[in-house]
Amino acid sequence: MKLKLVISIIVLIVIATIITCTMDKGLDITPWIEGEMIIDSIQRVEEGQTGDVVVVVAPDFPPKKWTDIIKTPPLRFDRSAQIDTIEYKVPLNYGNYAVVAVLWKPKGEEWSFETISNILGVYTEPNLFEPKHVDITKADTYVPGIDIFADFAFVRYGAFLKGKITYTGKFAEDTDMVVLASFPMKPETVVDYLFAQGWDLTLPLEASAYEPYEYVLDVNPAYHKYIAVFWKGDRGSPYDFKKLADLKLPDSLPQVGSFVPQGTYVARGDTLTEYKSTDGTMLPLDLVMDFNKIK
Repeated sequence: MKLKLVISIIVLIVIATIITCTMDKGLDITPWIEGEMIIDSIQRVEEGQTGDVVVVVAPDFPPKKWTDIIKTPPLRFDRSAQIDTIEYKVPLNYGNYAVVAVLWKPKGEEWSFETISNILGVYTEPNLFEPKHVDITKADTYVPGIDIFADFAFVRYGAFLKGKITYTGKFAEDTDMVVLASFPMKPETVVDYLFAQGWDLTLPLEASAYEPYEYVLDVNPAYHKYIAVFWKGDRGSPYDFKKLADLKLPDSLPQVGSFVPQGTYVARGDTLTEYKSTDGTMLPLDLVMDFNKIK
């Protein structure tokens, strides 16, 4: 009888331990961030091409790999409206997150963070170019107020520029961001940069990137005059960019009515891979990014 009693007590202790552990796990609460996505210019995207919109969070920016990105299910918004406001919530582990953004994909395409073309907006300070970090500590149940202003006017989509970027000079260890962009003119003022027809923030930042990097830049169907690579260090102001490579495209047409376009026209669905030099030779859209220009 004593043996049976001992066994019964042991069984009860094991069961109690299992129940206690189960209850303890049930008390664990996954923290989250929450906010509003204010989305504008919804009607700008062509009928049937709006696709899905999600909020994404990544520990690094640019994200190192797609599997690092946490995203919400597709958010419901009024596709017939000009502007709409949607509440969202993202469960996250404790830690520091470099970017919270609104990502868009055209209907029928896969999700991608390879170009900035699909980003409609990021969580940031007013008039700040860089994303604002979000910290979740063990003292936080949730972090509210992560509001993001998103705008379909930022979409650069429908045509492509394709070429190669070669790196030269001593790699800058304080590299924070490298941007590839295309413009309808050579930008001379801060306002001119707002007219970029397409840009990409995901160029390789490691010293190992000295292998030629083949880029495919999503751009608007439009005239493209100036392609450039800009560099920013991890110190200085958010606007302290330096141009490390550029390429001017020839004017493909003379005057069109009262409009005199600059650059080479890229039609919807087309990919521009080369341009005509002054001597008539066809050259690729290749750029040499020189780190010596940082000095």
